[in-house]
Amino acid sequence: MGILQAAYRTYQAYEHLVGKTEEGKEPLTPISHIIQNAHIEIVINTDGEFQKAYPVPKDQSKTIVPVTIKSANRTSNVAAHPLCDQLCYISPYDEKKHASYITQLAQWANSEFSHPKVRAVLKYIQKGTILTDLAASGVITLDESGNLGSGKIEGTDYDKCLVRWQVIPAPKEISSACWEDVTLFQNYISYYESQLASKERDYCYVTGQLDTVCDTHPKGVVAKDNSAKLISANDDTNFTYRGRFTEPKQAYNIGYTASQMAHHALRWITSKDGVIIGSRTFICWNPEGAQVPKFAFFGMPSEEPADYVGYKRQLLKTLGGYRQALKPTSDVVIAAFDAATTGRLSLTYYNELKASDFLDRIEDWYSTLCWDTNFGVQSPSLRRIVECAFGTQRNKFIEVDEKILSERFQQLLRCMVDKQSVSYDIVRALVTRAGIPLAYNPTNRETLLTTTCAVVRKYRNDKLQKEEWKLALDASNRDRSYLFGRLLAIAEQVERSTYDREEGREPNAIHMWSVFAQRPLYGWRILEEKLIPYYAKLSPRLRAYFRNLTSEIVEMLPDAGDPELGRKLEDTYLLGYYHQRSAMTRKKQIEEKEEDEDESAEE
Repeated sequence: MGILQAAYRTYQAYEHLVGKTEEGKEPLTPISHIIQNAHIEIVINTDGEFQKAYPVPKDQSKTIVPVTIKSANRTSNVAAHPLCDQLCYISPYDEKKHASYITQLAQWANSEFSHPKVRAVLKYIQKGTILTDLAASGVITLDESGNLGSGKIEGTDYDKCLVRWQVIPAPKEISSACWEDVTLFQNYISYYESQLASKERDYCYVTGQLDTVCDTHPKGVVAKDNSAKLISANDDTNFTYRGRFTEPKQAYNIGYTASQMAHHALRWITSKDGVIIGSRTFICWNPEGAQVPKFAFFGMPSEEPADYVGYKRQLLKTLGGYRQALKPTSDVVIAAFDAATTGRLSLTYYNELKASDFLDRIEDWYSTLCWDTNFGVQSPSLRRIVECAFGTQRNKFIEVDEKILSERFQQLLRCMVDKQSVSYDIVRALVTRAGIPLAYNPTNRETLLTTTCAVVRKYRNDKLQKEEWKLALDASNRDRSYLFGRLLAIAEQVERSTYDREEGREPNAIHMWSVFAQRPLYGWRILEEKLIPYYAKLSPRLRAYFRNLTSEIVEMLPDAGDPELGRKLEDTYLLGYYHQRSAMTRKKQIEEKEEDEDESAEE
């Protein structure tokens, strides 16, 4: 199954919602229709008599418009929509365009698939009073010659403004608005099918059934790239197929109905569930309509601070709801789109798998990619990982180039969905930036550190295929880099323990971080010398605690003569640093709490 087949199935599953508008949401578009933004609304009665007109508010402008294949894909060519269209088509402003509009509207109105609203609009248009009626209503202005002026509505020139119709009175249970009338949609679909009946038919690659051959496909799969097409081949110089084929249908053959349903379904999915990351739009859905965990794009939701047990319980609870809604054998489709040019839309990523596999992989990802932060065990989102790995701090926030964000986000998404190990270039980028703490403010520094630790831990454990690296301090771990990281945390804490509460100066350990990571033995010797005056300021009890802890760690390091001792630290030093810092912080918090309790008891 490919993306068009999946989208086609989706349209069939949601066919009962076709054409039904919901406030704030884009409707699933009927076949042979598109969605455009209307600027002017004209109200007439069933006899074609003008009632009123007014500009359409921007938040209410989404309008379902009946179209032909040519009109849906028009650029500079003249091709009128059959009912709702721009003012340059509907009014006599442009004779050629107006003639095209009258022809299209009259053919439909005089066919066996006509509709009372269509006939009413035709009667009104034939009177030729639309410009004077709009001017009298204050919607537009006319020049001295009575022609269309040069004003704008919502930033759009008068001649480019789309006009939609409302015909009153409407029968019971049927909207007076043409863009909401399901009976009108059905009539036009039947009418246009009759127009296509004489065209070539062939087997459709999507459905396997005979259908009208379609060589021009809808645009606007992604609303923000409205002019870009997913399928397009409009040259006749053999460039597209590099000599392998002489005409498009030799490469693909998609029927009109399947093309319409698939493209409309994709637009509907992207409009309601699409996640825009950088320049790309990501979607994840079940073709049968069951809910899928969209939080996979954003990170594991956290209700309250929790340890790993609580975190895992919350994860399983969240996924459990989706496991009940999704049958194990149901399909889950993940796709990403990016507009390579203004007219071409690329499918940059596509995967489909069974729901059970998809949910298992999400569970595995968030179970292994997490870290014990100051706010409990959390998992960084894919976006946060990219920002921390490739971003730069600007105006207190870490920002990353849009193109890099898109590409790297997709790379991580592939790791999650395809159950691949995180690429080491991402790990290396995180470790490099975490090694220059002075380049970030305290908040971003902490975010970067916890994100890096989470990714390093996952990378290491995936490589070993077991949970070698824990979330809490491992006092028995003899990894050289891990031990040096612990020493770095102690050096920082010794100095900070002498600070006044309001003192915000960065300790020597932070200033020397980069040197320490590159030449740990040299860096530690310098830090030891710099710590002498700070040790003198500590209480005997605290001084003994730090010295004893340092001695324990030093004794676990390789012998002084080992050539490996002074080489560059590996990424695990960050785990050791964070673990040791957290352990000392928790110890301090416990001691302060006990002191407070003792003082309260004495009182």
